[in-house]
Amino acid sequence: MQAIPVKVKNVTVYAYFNPLEPLTEVILKGASGTYAVGTLMMSSFYNLNIDNDGKKENPLNVHGKYYATGETESGHKFTTPWMYCLDNSNKPEFGRTINHKPSVTDTTDIGVTATNKADYITLGPLTDITVSQLFPAPAIGQRILISNGSGNIIATRIGTPHEMGVQVDKGERFGQMTAGMKNIIISGKTKDGSRFSQINCTVVSGGDPAIFLREFPN
Repeated sequence: MQAIPVKVKNVTVYAYFNPLEPLTEVILKGASGTYAVGTLMMSSFYNLNIDNDGKKENPLNVHGKYYATGETESGHKFTTPWMYCLDNSNKPEFGRTINHKPSVTDTTDIGVTATNKADYITLGPLTDITVSQLFPAPAIGQRILISNGSGNIIATRIGTPHEMGVQVDKGERFGQMTAGMKNIIISGKTKDGSRFSQINCTVVSGGDPAIFLREFPN
């Protein structure tokens, strides 16, 4: 089902903590915008776009985890699942894809040895790329690896199913990236200006270009 954005108001955005911990931190309140929920096969897609960010109470960090409460124009109240912040400007954007099919976690490697451009199919350009590595649980937060990047959405030429990922050609780097690093989250903008995000990625190559892949579907 294609996600249809619904206008929402009185939106309050909270930082997401471990549900077992009685912690609450308001990030912004009194906001308005649109909220969309869609499904495709075994996946659900959630997107919250804030047009008027209301009153900011605390900083908003790209790739941080947040959830929101609010109501539609007809007065129906809602609470979102936790989502990643994809844009922390004066018009913040949040998104998350939840895959309902159980997945197998590979703790050794991603089974991919391809490391050159000829091994990948280019699916479309990306700009405004931010790459972060999430801290392992129970720690909360992430460290930025690349900001203001540009590159492409890619897929492997071989494999069933093909593995999806991102190739970053340019950008400002922070620290060293090595093959095998996991818990990578990537966001950016597609050619038409839509927000793109991908989680659970692994570094295949930390060189130039940097290549990140995740198993599909995952």
